[in-house]
Amino acid sequence: MPLVVAGTGTGVGKTLTSALIMAKYARSLTLKYFKPVQTGDDSDRQTVAALTGLSAEFFFPEFATFPLAASPHYAAEQAGQSIDTETLLKHCCDQQPATLIELAGGLMVPLTRHFTNLDLLRQAGFSVLLVCDTGLGTINHSLLSLAALRSAGIFCPGIFFVGRENPLYADNRRTICEMGNAAHIGTLFLNGEKLTTKILNHHAADFDREGRIAEAFA
Repeated sequence: MPLVVAGTGTGVGKTLTSALIMAKYARSLTLKYFKPVQTGDDSDRQTVAALTGLSAEFFFPEFATFPLAASPHYAAEQAGQSIDTETLLKHCCDQQPATLIELAGGLMVPLTRHFTNLDLLRQAGFSVLLVCDTGLGTINHSLLSLAALRSAGIFCPGIFFVGRENPLYADNRRTICEMGNAAHIGTLFLNGEKLTTKILNHHAADFDREGRIAEAFA
């Protein structure tokens, strides 16, 4: 079954987490990366490819792309288009089982005026790895996101933290995992250094020691 990488918000580290998963499992699980909706000039697919060094065969093209860096529903409207959510849902469900799907933005981000990422996940039935920030404010955002997933009946194998190392991190992690009844998959600290393929592969070697992410694709 495909696994979805979702975040507690925009820019929280979904693409870096996706790159880490692809670096770890792309070859051993014949894993493919898929970004259904891309907004803005930057391509997350290209970022993952550059960080991992993986060839084009490990990537599916986007279902829809829009030039404006904005919520998908608004970016589509500004391009004079709309996202066909029924076709998008079918496209996601037709992917091979070993597919890593990265959402655009957080769970409640609208794909249309009446259909959110969470609606897509609820109908698709895919498991979701939740990416959370390490710093101030992450407790509220993370627990709300976990509650939304649970309310929608969506399985979350665990949470992964991305961000700067800081004095609040240890208690943030403990609080979110305990109150949210969530497993801690790991943490990627970003302390200002440039993330290269070499550094990413170093992190990938220690990633997912308990195999929760690998199991999610079964």
